[in-house]
Amino acid sequence: MLIFLSSKFLTTNFELILIILLLLYILYLQLRLAKKNHIIESYLLNLQKKQEDWSKTEYQSISGSFGKKVIKDKFLNDDIYNFLFGNNEEVKIYLHYTREKSVANEILSEGFKFVNSFYKTAELVFNDKLYLMHRHNEHKQFGEFVMVISISKKNFNKYTQELSKLQAKNIAVEQILTEVPHQTDENGEEIFTSPRQFIKGYFNYLNGSIVTNPYYNPDYLSPKFDENLKKLKSTAS
Repeated sequence: MLIFLSSKFLTTNFELILIILLLLYILYLQLRLAKKNHIIESYLLNLQKKQEDWSKTEYQSISGSFGKKVIKDKFLNDDIYNFLFGNNEEVKIYLHYTREKSVANEILSEGFKFVNSFYKTAELVFNDKLYLMHRHNEHKQFGEFVMVISISKKNFNKYTQELSKLQAKNIAVEQILTEVPHQTDENGEEIFTSPRQFIKGYFNYLNGSIVTNPYYNPDYLSPKFDENLKKLKSTAS
């Protein structure tokens, strides 16, 4: 009987010790976790403080560069957005950025000049605000005046098919859709001019002003377009 009680007492003591050890281990883990949390919180606070200090410095720098005045970008406000897409026309839309208003007015009256590739300086855009803002942020460094060029999809596709039949290489549809004879610059590169009828107008993304083109006609078809195509066919044959 005495032996049985002693054995039971030892078992009970062992379980009690085991429970105490487990509690001590849990307490140890909690202390370590609390220490880690404190370290993480300290790191985040320091990081936040550095970001705030950096933001203040950047804000002051940007504000200073604009005479301590932050200029709001009005690209895609309602008026400009409607100017771009409000007519629901079946057109291909391109944007070209320029710094000078005089250059914008010249393009408006004389057409859009481009060297070899139309797409070097004109960006094809779509009716997607997120996409538009992304493209705008990439190109707005080139100027605050944005030319809007629109060409009928029907006519564009027509001449695309004609070029495809000819299997013409290094010839773009935009080169066919020109009236003014192409010129050569000092570097020996060809300069083409899109008709002024394809220029819808331009806008200033800083002040939101819009200038429309009274001659705008995205469906414009000049006899010169077919002449350009015939010349290409004669040289290809």
